[in-house]
Amino acid sequence: MDFDDYKLIYSEVMMYYQIIEKDLKLIYSYIHIGDPVENYDRIKNKTLGQMIIDLKKLDNEDGKPDISLSDYNFLHQISKNRNMWAHSNFIDFMYEENPFESIAYLKQCKRLQKDHDRLQSVYKNLETLRINICSS
Repeated sequence: MDFDDYKLIYSEVMMYYQIIEKDLKLIYSYIHIGDPVENYDRIKNKTLGQMIIDLKKLDNEDGKPDISLSDYNFLHQISKNRNMWAHSNFIDFMYEENPFESIAYLKQCKRLQKDHDRLQSVYKNLETLRINICSS
């Protein structure tokens, strides 16, 4: 993968993280008792990790969660991955002698593509859930 493709895929990964975070906030706002707009205003500044914890607690209150335990575990993992992509992604290979030919870059390319594909799937599933919850 050349660096231009890397940057494009990286930007899509970050876009997916942002959309997933927003969808979780909207889902939370609509399943919480009360006005969804007011609910959203109360949680709009929470991080992705905080939202996953809060939504899991709320979603499981009735014993019939909309999101499975394994999906919540996966969401926790992507929250940790987001921090890596946001804070150390380029550092992992840019200080190599030939950064775009290095083993570190090739490893990062594979990881980026894998995370991109996984996030794309999560994004689509959460979007469907958000649409169903917010339109009912």
